[in-house]
Amino acid sequence: MSAGFSIEDLKGQIGNSGGLAKGNQFMVTLPQIESFKMDARELNLFCTVATLPGRQIMSIDHAIGTTNRKFANGYATTDMTMTFLVANNHLVRQYFENWQNEAHNQLNRTVGYFDDYTYPVTITTMERGLRLSIIKKQLGFTDKIPSFLKNRLPKLGPIDLAQGELDAGASFEMKKTYQCTLLECYPTSLTDQQLGNGEEGVLELSVQLSFTDWESEVGDFTKDGENIARGAIGGIFSKLFG
Repeated sequence: MSAGFSIEDLKGQIGNSGGLAKGNQFMVTLPQIESFKMDARELNLFCTVATLPGRQIMSIDHAIGTTNRKFANGYATTDMTMTFLVANNHLVRQYFENWQNEAHNQLNRTVGYFDDYTYPVTITTMERGLRLSIIKKQLGFTDKIPSFLKNRLPKLGPIDLAQGELDAGASFEMKKTYQCTLLECYPTSLTDQQLGNGEEGVLELSVQLSFTDWESEVGDFTKDGENIARGAIGGIFSKLFG
């Protein structure tokens, strides 16, 4: 910790910034490929691994007397790899095979036009929505239910039978905190998928995407919206029960 700053200062700054971002709360938006008739949005849920891209500023060395300077003369990006779960219908693999066919048709061995097989792909980080518990009360009758049975009981609206409580409140949807759009993107490589008698677990597909550049957009990551919602709900219930 830097001199002059305390752990409380760090906590306060994190709170004012909307909390720390979590790497497992993200969403990938794939483009709708003309040769793929199903809605590509259905495949977005299968993405388990993605990366926010980097960018390197290229430079040349230039010496003036005894002083060396680096002058920017361009930029470079690296390919990105995404990993997807594969269902029994293999739609994920079909989707990327069709997309690759737009770049290089496997039947007639022809190459497509760049503008026809490149699309934007977006990667969005999210913040989990706020849950406000307005009324929370233990239900005494659940104590008489055997534990092995109670753990299997469902949640019926605000009544959580497994926990034996009434929890009435309000929930707010997840919101976007940062969004990155890959420009002129297309899949250059589909990795091999290992099969065998000794293989266990779910089949996955890794895809390498190439792109020319990317753009970013920062969302509303402050707590102002949640504080307004909290105040509004508190005011309503103070009128009802005050």
